[in-house]
Amino acid sequence: AAFLEDDQLLRDASLLDGIPGVLIHGRYDVSSPLETAWRLSRQWTSSRLQVLEDAGHGGGDTLPAAIGSALAQFAGD
Repeated sequence: AAFLEDDQLLRDASLLDGIPGVLIHGRYDVSSPLETAWRLSRQWTSSRLQVLEDAGHGGGDTLPAAIGSALAQFAGD
């Protein structure tokens, strides 16, 4: 929660519409449930949710490639 109100990020996510983004989430992340990322992706309609099937909170071996792919997409590669 830190400095955010309850559900503030979800409420304000629509302000990001039109700004592209990729939400990368490990399926086995128990500290941040997948439902949270899914709900955020539904509110931020110009984002894309990528679920790493073999990763947890630390991202696993597939995280660097997923980040690289997202960055390349935004760089126009």
